[in-house]
Amino acid sequence: MSLRVAILGANGYGGSGLIRRLRRHPAVGTLALGSRSLAGRPVTEAWPHLAGLLEGTFTASEEALEGADVAFLATPHGATAPWVAAALDAGARVVDLSADSRLDPDTYRTWYGQHPHPETWEACRYGLVEAHRDELPGARVVAAPGCNATAVSLALLPLASARLLGEDPACTVVTGASGAGRAPAQPLHFSELDGNARAYKPAGTHRHLAEIEATLGRAAEQGRALRTHVPYHPHRVSLTPHLAPMTRGILATCTTRLTRDADQDALFELYEAHYANDPMVHVQEALPDTKAVAGSDRALVSLRVDPRDGRVSTFCVIDNLGKGAAGQAVQGFNVAFSHPETTALEMEAPWP
Repeated sequence: MSLRVAILGANGYGGSGLIRRLRRHPAVGTLALGSRSLAGRPVTEAWPHLAGLLEGTFTASEEALEGADVAFLATPHGATAPWVAAALDAGARVVDLSADSRLDPDTYRTWYGQHPHPETWEACRYGLVEAHRDELPGARVVAAPGCNATAVSLALLPLASARLLGEDPACTVVTGASGAGRAPAQPLHFSELDGNARAYKPAGTHRHLAEIEATLGRAAEQGRALRTHVPYHPHRVSLTPHLAPMTRGILATCTTRLTRDADQDALFELYEAHYANDPMVHVQEALPDTKAVAGSDRALVSLRVDPRDGRVSTFCVIDNLGKGAAGQAVQGFNVAFSHPETTALEMEAPWP
């Protein structure tokens, strides 16, 4: 198989990560790099690290889509839906890194208003592989999850699936500046970010919260028939992200009470069993560092039980541009196209 692949938004951070992985993917024959703002200009003008490795120019997005078998859309939230429809109309399958394909129309309307493309929703499959692997093969649209949603969901999924996750888990996320994208913004200026940290979009206002609650709620419902003696509680999550002075990385710390008592050893066994067949998630006893995954597509997960009252804190670290964006998108693409799941993914982070 030699696929013609288009990357729209190839001049952004997500696009850069896609280029890095897809140019070495054995199933990809041709890469067309679409950019609205840089069409006709050299790729190395945006990405100097590719000098001598990838020559050529960016093309207009419409041109990049011509003849594409697969379109990776690393385009802005709220502006990607027309490209999803255009790619499908052109006969291409889609991997959407934006938020436009992640939520069903009813959920989207509750949070944001009218769904941007309800007519193509039935073609969409949510691309958190660790939760939806069986639904992705053959998918026409893979919706890559948000970075914060990925970290929080992976931290809590085993508890939700085992119906141990208590009501109202509280999650604090620390994230690097690249998660805000490449467009200049005052809070991201070096002089304002360096040596500083701040909370942003708290109290139920973050875009990824709807994804998290939908993912955990579904996991709990799927476990319900197996554990009917455990009362069902919907999972309304408290999410408070913080911007930290680092380029890459997300640390999610999620604290909750369990629906029934379980000690730390039993919970570690639960987590190891849950992720036993997930090559991109590693469960470890040591508390994880963001630097251990920066530049990779893996997630590291751990947990602690407070002996005073039994509250559980779970931890997950990912690279927001890897497992939180481009790596996640390529992982979903691999499963949708029946390639080995780890093909072209980054397994090892550089250290130091």
